Amino acid sequence: MSAGRVVLTGATGFIGSYLAEELVAKGYEVLALRRTQSSLWRVASVAGHITWVTIDEPDWQQQVVAWQAEYLVHAAWLGVGVGQRDDWNSQLSNLTFTMELLQTLLPGGLKKVVVLGSQAEYGAFHGRVDEGQPTQPVMAYGAVKLATLELVRAYCSAQSLEWYWLRVFAVFGPREDAHWFVSFVAANFLKYQSPALTNCEQQYDYLFAPDLARAIVQTLPAAPGFSGVYNVGANRAISLRTMVDTIRDLTGTATSVQYGALPYRPGQVMHMESSTSRFEHTFGPITQTALPTALAATVEYVKQHQ
Repeated sequence: MSAGRVVLTGATGFIGSYLAEELVAKGYEVLALRRTQSSLWRVASVAGHITWVTIDEPDWQQQVVAWQAEYLVHAAWLGVGVGQRDDWNSQLSNLTFTMELLQTLLPGGLKKVVVLGSQAEYGAFHGRVDEGQPTQPVMAYGAVKLATLELVRAYCSAQSLEWYWLRVFAVFGPREDAHWFVSFVAANFLKYQSPALTNCEQQYDYLFAPDLARAIVQTLPAAPGFSGVYNVGANRAISLRTMVDTIRDLTGTATSVQYGALPYRPGQVMHMESSTSRFEHTFGPITQTALPTALAATVEYVKQHQ
């Protein structure tokens, strides 16, 4: 028996691929949106269990309406790379696409909307934050995320749709971009190269991607009446030096690290930690893979695919 019908965006991306796997594993019927040029390599394990709609086709909206989805899980976002986060045109296209999605899905019987926000909405904060933290984004990425939240809030409230805005903190895992911190460090060690890093005094809240996907999907069967904003993270911060040391141990190398070779960015956040008590009180605990196990899986993936 189906657990329900879901329209998923971003399925070919890093986080979205884990969402696709988790939704299929939990018995949901999934319709995923993709572009013509999108590669399915990240989601290859479940691609055959998903109904795909290409949004470059002129009738994509009719196909989505005919699907009669109960849930929207919106994980797609254009311009997530560091070099694209202040591209206002790219960022603003996400707001208009979100509005288009909501208007397209409403006639098909939509009941619940789940959208991935970001800790970037809080801006240059330092320390542990809950949802009461003032939102003061410093880049187009965070500002447009915040504007899209207000769009989702207003539209869903007017249409009596249940909605959850999930502010995601740092994420890592197999299939992440090669230049992301964990994979970059692992690749250097596996090649017996000394990675050039900052002093790595930062303390960041890192959540394993499969654990994030599991937490997001566990919001779908929740009873109505809990619309709102929720932090989703590891609920604890770890120093980047500790992560580097663990990765080096997992690769079995004694290669040194060039700490301090790179300067901190202007306004560098040194302590980024989520409080997830609101999420866990509403939806249940965020089950987490032990950090050494999660790092080992990521290192092994880099080893097999570098």
